[in-house]
Amino acid sequence: MKKTFVVLAVVVSMVATMACGGAGKFKSNKDSLSYCIGAHLGLNINFGVKELNIEKGDVVASLKDFIANGNVESEEFLQEMQQLQMFQYTKFMPYMQVAMMHEKSDRTDTLPALPELFDENYKREDIARYMGHSMAAGIKANEIELNMPLFNKGIEDALKAESPEPESINKVLRITLDEMDQVFEAYQAKLEAEALAEFEATLKATKEASAKWLAEVEQMEGVKKTESGILYRIDRDGKGKKPSKDTDVVVVNYEGKVRSGEIFDSSYERNEPASFALNQVIKGWTEGLKLVKVGGQITLWIPSELAYGDQQRSELIVPGSALEFKVELLELNPKKDKKESKEKKESKEKKESKENKEE
Repeated sequence: MKKTFVVLAVVVSMVATMACGGAGKFKSNKDSLSYCIGAHLGLNINFGVKELNIEKGDVVASLKDFIANGNVESEEFLQEMQQLQMFQYTKFMPYMQVAMMHEKSDRTDTLPALPELFDENYKREDIARYMGHSMAAGIKANEIELNMPLFNKGIEDALKAESPEPESINKVLRITLDEMDQVFEAYQAKLEAEALAEFEATLKATKEASAKWLAEVEQMEGVKKTESGILYRIDRDGKGKKPSKDTDVVVVNYEGKVRSGEIFDSSYERNEPASFALNQVIKGWTEGLKLVKVGGQITLWIPSELAYGDQQRSELIVPGSALEFKVELLELNPKKDKKESKEKKESKEKKESKENKEE
């Protein structure tokens, strides 16, 4: 599972949003990726922690240790990230505000003193460790396989830069910053292509499984099929009217399942019926509920194109999912009916009042 972590404002985006491919100066994409990530993080450490007066070597050591042994799912790591965020908001940001005031003013004697960054709750060595862990988290969460010697070389080279100016950085890195940008973009494109291919393969498999399931349901006793492809079975006849308009408001109890039989939604579990207009729900419901009378119960098997299509709606409703719903139609246009009943009652009262006056 990929995670995004909020770190100090001085630390720019981590490796989870990076990309790096082949640069022509390395034997493989893995090698160039490893060096680029190391150089990127090394530059963050070199210039990003300057204001904190933290030992760069401590950050590097904690970064490497977390890559080797860390766990982004552990309670310890999550607590560290909470501490790092609290340090940012309660210590670092107030410190930087005063520091900027000092930088812009010639009368520093009239300004408040720089607040202390570290105390017994936020020790310098602890913050260095948290920062290293946060910078390594993207690598661990995205399960990036590294050539560690080249990764370490990237960090080492980046730490040699004397200033954050491109000219200074380009002197010490194996590739220029422009070349890094190019290979970052190439790797990002590769990740996106892989993600798309994986999505399309999963979607195809889900649609095929859904079609097979619907074909089996269609053979069940009492099941009928509409022209659009909805399968339905009237489980209990009602005695009221059927919905006929998309704007009709229905009150229902229902239970929704995926093809595995797992329930993803249920008004029964909430112990509260649902109310909505038919044009506010999926197409399968808009059409399907017009097949049952008030007081009746219907089971609907809805193809994905009439449900949520290629959307990921939840952990259970994945793209391409056909769905099953058991629905009891309890009321039809309840507010409208109540309004009409009230109007009839008022009309009757007015009529009786008028007749009494005439007498």
